[in-house]
Amino acid sequence: MSKIPQPARPVPRSTRNTFAQAAATTTATPEAVASESTATSSDSPATVTRSATSPATPRQRKAASAPAKPATEKKRKAQTTDILLSLEEELKDRMVAALEHTRPRTGIKSQQVFIRTAIDQLCTKLETQYNNGEPFPAPADEIAI
Repeated sequence: MSKIPQPARPVPRSTRNTFAQAAATTTATPEAVASESTATSSDSPATVTRSATSPATPRQRKAASAPAKPATEKKRKAQTTDILLSLEEELKDRMVAALEHTRPRTGIKSQQVFIRTAIDQLCTKLETQYNNGEPFPAPADEIAI
């Protein structure tokens, strides 16, 4: 064996549950978070020094300062609605092929934009042909579409 001493092995880290930690920081008061963070840091061999004014990390401070968004809020354009669209495979394949071959000329990069553009163009054509270019009035409430 060599006379070189073996390096000291690092102390294993304790398991960390980030979900429980996040829940504790969002529901607890800053004093409770401070006492909890000092308790966990004293268990580990490395000493962590934190500011006395704010026990939270920069990420926690940023999250706390940002207004909370409701969980049901979606990232979408204003005044939009979801629809379910079923297509025959042949029609879907035609759409994908047309989209891919005309992308450089049309600038349409997604199937959603392609479908929206197609709907807009057909509505404009039908309005021009059957309603003097004016949008059709909304159907009566009792008519189910």
